[in-house]
Amino acid sequence: MLIFPKLKIYFPTFLLLFSYSLTYGQLKLPEWEAGFSPVGGFGDQAPFWIISNREGRFLPEKNAASMEIAFVAERDTGKVVDYDYGLELYGRAGSSNDVWLHQGYAGVTFYDFLRLRAGMQSETAHIAEPAVSSGSIMWSGNARPMPKVEIATPGFVDVPYTDGLVEIRGLISHGWFEEGRYASDVWLHHKNAHMRVGGSFPVNVYYGLDHYAKWGGSSPRQEEPYPSDLEAFSRVFFISSAPADDPGSPEGWEINKIGDHLGSRTQGIDLNLDNLSAGIYLQDIMEDGSGWRRQNFPDGLWGAWVRFDEEKKPVQSIVYEYLHTTHQSGEYHDIDGDTLGGRDNYFNHGHYQSGWTYHEYTIGTPLITSPLLNDPASHRIRNNRVRAHHVGVKGYITQNIAYRNFFTYSRNYGTYSRPYEPRRDQFSWMLELSTPLDFFDLEANVTFAADIGDMYGNNFGMLFKLIKRGGF
Repeated sequence: MLIFPKLKIYFPTFLLLFSYSLTYGQLKLPEWEAGFSPVGGFGDQAPFWIISNREGRFLPEKNAASMEIAFVAERDTGKVVDYDYGLELYGRAGSSNDVWLHQGYAGVTFYDFLRLRAGMQSETAHIAEPAVSSGSIMWSGNARPMPKVEIATPGFVDVPYTDGLVEIRGLISHGWFEEGRYASDVWLHHKNAHMRVGGSFPVNVYYGLDHYAKWGGSSPRQEEPYPSDLEAFSRVFFISSAPADDPGSPEGWEINKIGDHLGSRTQGIDLNLDNLSAGIYLQDIMEDGSGWRRQNFPDGLWGAWVRFDEEKKPVQSIVYEYLHTTHQSGEYHDIDGDTLGGRDNYFNHGHYQSGWTYHEYTIGTPLITSPLLNDPASHRIRNNRVRAHHVGVKGYITQNIAYRNFFTYSRNYGTYSRPYEPRRDQFSWMLELSTPLDFFDLEANVTFAADIGDMYGNNFGMLFKLIKRGGF
């Protein structure tokens, strides 16, 4: 029995109509944005920071172009009940021509406390300065938005009777992976719970857990489809093993957990002063019980950031991040029958061999290499043992010219089973400039990027984008 019908098309429409009725027929007109983006360069491929953390919009090819048009209506936070929606159509021309619905979602928010959402919407996870980060370790914005239905808080909300000293946020969602994967008809389960303490005090401390799971579907590895009934969902939700007598459960799932589970703990301290904010954070990574027990320490994304509150400063914000994923609970999973729990093999799985990817882009940090950039024929992630340093800065060169600047150095070791010998070192750089233009109320963005190294080669490229915005 399938308990989740394919609601990718019908549920967003229903939710929008429902929210429309709640607002007594007051149809909200959207703002719109249109863009045109040619890419050019030379080398082995387009540079890493032209491809990465752009929601799967750009291929590795050096010369291409794209167009997009988007319509977005934001919710009014002053209303007790209000709705939002968005639609984006994206087209890409190059070695192949593609057009797809990149975003299509609707949401309704109740009392600034609960939000229902359905469809595909751009999102990143739990990063203080996402514009200059290398990307959240589990959900970075590197891949396309995924179709989901979700119940969540709209960010952090106050816990009653704490005067804002304690805040919480959380969600539960169900999503659909794309077709054409190694395993077909695969579902996503995601839930999280986060707490922040401090309120209006200068120091805030936060901690949270995210749990992701791929489950259901069918695979070439066995004849029977994987379990997808209500009992299977319960076992996925509570991270339980499969019953030994279930014919759809592969051998070993009665010992291990049903489906493919991943997780992360986000923890950090923020400092809020009159003229600046700053913080430190760690996002770790869990593939199994050894990660939960932190046997894989120091694996994770370690970061520090500073943001200046005064607008249009030469340095508006700066981030330093260190990504470490080489330990993976040790080199050995078992020795002589004793389970040690090593070789966590991040973002890979034996039954769901397309791994933690969507349309061949890594969903988590792009520094764990997407199959599209490494080995697209196999679907699998071939480089998940990485040590990387990243510095991101943004600010204003003049009152009208904004910039982002990235410097990223990585050492890439492949995987335990297929190591790179020798390791592959890579340096990637990006400079993005944005300015409004005097004619037709356009905005121009120019991005220069370069790679030097053995992982992605030696590349130089430029991405130019013209943007027009308006309303109805």
